[in-house]
Amino acid sequence: MSYYKQSNEYKEKLNKIQKEVDQAIERLFKNGEFQRYLEVVARFPKYSLHNVMMILSQKPNATLVMGYKAWQELGRHVQKGEKAIKIFAPIFEKKLQPKIDPETNEPVRDEKGRTVMEKKEILKGFRFVNVFDISQTQGKELFDIRKLIREDLKESERIQSLYKHFLAHLNKNRIEVKEEVLDDPNIKGYYDRAKHLIRINASVENTSLKFKTLIHEYAHAQLHHKDSDMQNLPRGHKEAQAEAVAFIVSKYYGLDTEPYSAGYIATWAKDIQLAKQAMKEIQHVAQGIIQEIDELMKERIKELRQIHESSKDQDKNNKNEKDKEMQLQR
Repeated sequence: MSYYKQSNEYKEKLNKIQKEVDQAIERLFKNGEFQRYLEVVARFPKYSLHNVMMILSQKPNATLVMGYKAWQELGRHVQKGEKAIKIFAPIFEKKLQPKIDPETNEPVRDEKGRTVMEKKEILKGFRFVNVFDISQTQGKELFDIRKLIREDLKESERIQSLYKHFLAHLNKNRIEVKEEVLDDPNIKGYYDRAKHLIRINASVENTSLKFKTLIHEYAHAQLHHKDSDMQNLPRGHKEAQAEAVAFIVSKYYGLDTEPYSAGYIATWAKDIQLAKQAMKEIQHVAQGIIQEIDELMKERIKELRQIHESSKDQDKNNKNEKDKEMQLQR
């Protein structure tokens, strides 16, 4: 059947999935499994809350999912008998819409005063698709750039370089960030909402810890600034969100993370809508920060690709030389 027309059957199935997702979120909080949710988000930062929950409920250890044909195009095939993971995929339709001037936010008009139209992709709904995790496939070995980045960042000079670049990026484009020795050595850093600035405790020697602190405070700056609707939320709520963002981003880059403290989030189980909203905000901010950091690492990622390819070529040459030696010995 076509889900595109949003038939009654589609709506009923969507409502059923919605209830299942809500129930899964409730179980998440009641069973103390919020960290598992954060770990899945760290592996799939671009996925929606619904799809993260669907992956978590069907295959929580999944690391890379694609459709059947997509795996084939990469030289891998789904193993016989594997059960698909069902997630949502958006359906778009191209429709004529008024062209909007980005500066005035008003419709653009031609010489005769007529509204200029342009084709835009409009979200029409969702359909259910089958995907499979890489663990359910066999075939050609894939190039895993994320693994190389994580290994790279284990080197102290690399994480120091990334921390400095990210701090400079924020100062130039987002918010004032400075290191200074704070009176209380137990405070790793803070976000000043009134002045909209971040301070990192310069007495902290561990660069990874300073990097995670910077992520935490930057999350506060995005979620809880003085013009935000969330500025007056309970302190525990805001800390839980910022800490969740820091956990996701740190986990994504393979940095050591302490177990997530359940703390305040237990109260979210009492209000499922509040919980869902908080989780969506966490994912949105974490995704944005990861995109910013990935952009800063663009050149290093190119270097890692080249190093990897050179290493593969060298291994291939060594194997060919070894094969020749064996043939000569026969």
